[in-house]
Amino acid sequence: MLDSIKHKIAQFIVNRRAKQTAIEKKSFKDLLKNAFRILILMPMNEVPFHKAIEVLKFFDGLNKETIVCTQDFRVNLLPQKFRSAAIDFSILDINKLKLPSKRLENKFEGLNFDVVIDLEKDENLFNCMMVCIIKAPVKVGFRKRNSDQFYSLQIDNTEDNPEIFYKNLLNCLQMF
Repeated sequence: MLDSIKHKIAQFIVNRRAKQTAIEKKSFKDLLKNAFRILILMPMNEVPFHKAIEVLKFFDGLNKETIVCTQDFRVNLLPQKFRSAAIDFSILDINKLKLPSKRLENKFEGLNFDVVIDLEKDENLFNCMMVCIIKAPVKVGFRKRNSDQFYSLQIDNTEDNPEIFYKNLLNCLQMF
C-alpha cells in the first residue's frame, strides 16, 4: 500500500513538472540531419538494455555527438566510443519516490541537447521525469500511458520483442 501511495505522489510530481515544460509543435523535417547533440536514455531492464545497443551503433554511424545516460554499473556494457561521454547515475541519484534526485538534476542543469531519445518502452516515471528535466526541443519516446505530455515524437509499438521494437524505432527515425 505504501508503494502505491509513493507511486501516486511520484506520478503527481512528474505530471506537474511536465505541465511546466510544455511541448512545442515542431517540424520533424531533417530532424537527425540538423541535430548535433543527442542524448539517449537507456532502458533500466537487462534484456532491453542489451538490445538497445543497436540504436547506439546506428547513431555512431551518423557521426553525431551522442551522449548516453544509464545506470553506473552498466557503463562498462556500452560500446567503447560511448563510455567516456556517458552520464551515469547510481542508486544515490534516485530518491525515495523513485524519481531523479536533485543531485542528478544538477548534472543536467547546464546541458542542452537537440534531441532526447528515451529507449524505455515500459512506463517508467524516472525516465519520464528525466525527459522533463532535460532541455531539448525534440523529445522522442515510445507511446505509453500519459506520454503525450512528455514526448514531441512518440513511436507506437505493440511489439514485445525488444530487438524488433528497437528496429522499428530506427526505421521510424530514418524517415527524418
